[in-house]
Amino acid sequence: MKRFASAATPFACLLVLSLTVSASPAAPVPAAPVAAAVPAIVEHAVAAYEAEVRGAIGMMRHFTTGIQAGPVRHSETSVSGVLLSDGAFSKIKYYQVTQDGKAFDAQKLAQRDSQTNTDWAAGKIFFKEPYDRRFTGDYQFEVSTSCTDCPAGTVDVAFTSAIRDAQHGNGTMLIESSSGRVQKLTYSPNAFPPHANSGTVTETSGGSSGIWYVTRIDESYRGHELILTGTGTFTGTFDQFRRFPSVTDGDAALGNGTI
Repeated sequence: MKRFASAATPFACLLVLSLTVSASPAAPVPAAPVAAAVPAIVEHAVAAYEAEVRGAIGMMRHFTTGIQAGPVRHSETSVSGVLLSDGAFSKIKYYQVTQDGKAFDAQKLAQRDSQTNTDWAAGKIFFKEPYDRRFTGDYQFEVSTSCTDCPAGTVDVAFTSAIRDAQHGNGTMLIESSSGRVQKLTYSPNAFPPHANSGTVTETSGGSSGIWYVTRIDESYRGHELILTGTGTFTGTFDQFRRFPSVTDGDAALGNGTI
């Protein structure tokens, strides 16, 4: 976890740690087939997601975090690029981070790069998506038969996990029947940031440059520390998706900021 120099209260400080390093969807790596007990529509989603992220893929990420706890306000924005290789994390590079109105210098950007690359490579930070083959076995599923407000041609699937950490949760996902593409994921994490006692996350996916992926993440948390009530919000958007001939080409684009 990173720690930030801030005048925030314990609630605000602790909450912002989790918000600023989260919300990066996990990407799959080839593994054993999904268990037979998994509903067919979820198997369809797993296969569709694997196909979408195959190869060397780069994208830009834009994050905004806001914390309010009594009179204290804390904010952070960042712009970074990320590279995936056959669906597995390869590298991330931060181009800009502004915290409470003050931009990071080159040294602090390098520190953020180093810490985030280390954490993500170790399998931390990201939510373990129920349609990612590596993590599907962590969840139980129930296909809805009475979703009255689902768009035509979609199926609503509830998912739950008994793993009590911030990288798993309980919620629903909306899957397009024909393509298997997950359009939206809405859930509550099984573990909240420190001093938060409630929270929800919505991930919205879409198509860009021939790639279907998460394009927006919205998180909202509430909690308290002593007599203070606090809220934390996080918004992440993903754009400029691009397929590269090789990981080497993608890494070069990441390095020179042309991803």
